[in-house]
Amino acid sequence: MNIQTIYSKRTFIITALSVAGLLSSKKAAAQEPLKQETIDIISTNQPKLRDAYKLNLTASLPGIDTSRPSLKYQVPALNLNFMYQAAPLKPLALGKDSLNALQNNFIKLGYGNYKTPFLQAGFGSGRHDMYNYGLYVNYTGSKGKEIPDQDYSNLNVLASGSYLLPKFQFNGSLGYDRNTVHYYGYNHDTTKYEKKDIEQTFNQLTATVGVQNRPQNDWAFTFQPQVKFILFNDSYKRTENTFLLKVPVRKQVFEDIYIQVEGVFDLSTYKQDNNRAINNNLAAIHPAVDIMKPGFVLHAGVNPTWTNSKFYLLPDIVNESHLIRKKLILSSGWISYFEKNSYRNLANKNPFLAGLPGDMMNTRVEEKYTGIKGTLGSHFNYNTKFASVTWYDMPLFVNDSANTKVFTTRNETMLRAFQLHAEVGYIEEEKFQARVSFDWYNYNKQETEVKPWHLPPFQGDLFVQYTLAKKLHLNADIFALSGSYYLLPNKDFGKTKGAWDLNAGASYDIGRNFNLWVNANNIFNSHYQRWYLYPTYGFNVVGGVMIKF
Repeated sequence: MNIQTIYSKRTFIITALSVAGLLSSKKAAAQEPLKQETIDIISTNQPKLRDAYKLNLTASLPGIDTSRPSLKYQVPALNLNFMYQAAPLKPLALGKDSLNALQNNFIKLGYGNYKTPFLQAGFGSGRHDMYNYGLYVNYTGSKGKEIPDQDYSNLNVLASGSYLLPKFQFNGSLGYDRNTVHYYGYNHDTTKYEKKDIEQTFNQLTATVGVQNRPQNDWAFTFQPQVKFILFNDSYKRTENTFLLKVPVRKQVFEDIYIQVEGVFDLSTYKQDNNRAINNNLAAIHPAVDIMKPGFVLHAGVNPTWTNSKFYLLPDIVNESHLIRKKLILSSGWISYFEKNSYRNLANKNPFLAGLPGDMMNTRVEEKYTGIKGTLGSHFNYNTKFASVTWYDMPLFVNDSANTKVFTTRNETMLRAFQLHAEVGYIEEEKFQARVSFDWYNYNKQETEVKPWHLPPFQGDLFVQYTLAKKLHLNADIFALSGSYYLLPNKDFGKTKGAWDLNAGASYDIGRNFNLWVNANNIFNSHYQRWYLYPTYGFNVVGGVMIKF
């Protein structure tokens, strides 16, 4: 019902009332005379709509049914008939040890030109849980044909063993070395010597005792102390006794951090004839920290060293950072150490040395280097290094002005050089491998001597080995050596010629116990001089048989 309808009804009501009033008034007028009437409007009509009724709804989740339903399944039985009947299980017997019996012993015999006998033998104890031992013997010698007195012989005997306990391992060895050479670096046209007058024989007796712990877990510390006694003498009543003690200790403190320290005590006493003894002692402690993370290795330490009544604090820092994982590794370091100039060490470098001077100093070496190394694919590997090297108090070998067939030493107070080292290798399992390497030194400064006597600035090596059908083994070595400066008695100097030296060898396995072998040395037949007035042998070949059992 709208407002208009309401107004219409009200109008109708009012109109009806008016009509009714008029009619009644006419009726009354017939009876009575008309009267005046008035209508008072109290208020104006204001229509209003009724308020709508609103429903208030409250949502709620239905109750949770916690009752467990009872489900029943019926699987129909399926009967299958198999023609195959399984055999009953039976335990198998344990297999035998798959490791083949070791060939613990071998004897290698041979002979070659220059009247060269060759003998090499080794005997071992085999596999044992608590101990092992071995004996090694080596002998060879030659007699020169082109140059009289160009003879030498070499004998080595070594017996070693170890004893294993649950927590410790004890090691020991006893060795004897005898090396005989002759001073043939003289003018054979004008001078003659008896064999006994120019023969030089070095004898060395070495006894070593050591112990090391066997850690039971990755976090245990390791230590490996070792004591060595060395008795060294020659045919000219020169003797040198050495006591060497090394005590290395290493401890893992975190998963990739290690601390280590090594104590070194190297004590030597040299004496010639009835002259006073010369003591040459060196003591050092090497503390360091090793950080080994994937792609990063840092060795940081110092080398406090006492020698020649002086103290030195030397650096020992080495870092390797992988620029490309295992393929490109940046290697750099700053290290310094001492090379002990004992009579034994110098005679091993130059066997024609005539004793030690009374004021011999040990050589301090300092290297600052950087380089890259890594692998290429699964077969190639490489290593390069560029370094600045300084030697302090370095002995240089020169021919004695009064007796040129023997050498004396000159002390170079400081010698500097730039070093370039490079090597590239290729390995294909046990079938083929090759390696080429070289070292080049640019000696650019020396304070005491005019030249770096008898130090070749370049040395190179190419090695190749190939195995055919697992029986034929071939190998070859090519050496390159540059010339070096030497000092003449008149204070003038010269330079030796560079040389190439090719060695090759082959061996063939006959069954499991026999082997035929041959080695050819100096195939280019170059009589180069590593030491002035001492040319090497020409082409020589040695061959023989090896027995393994």
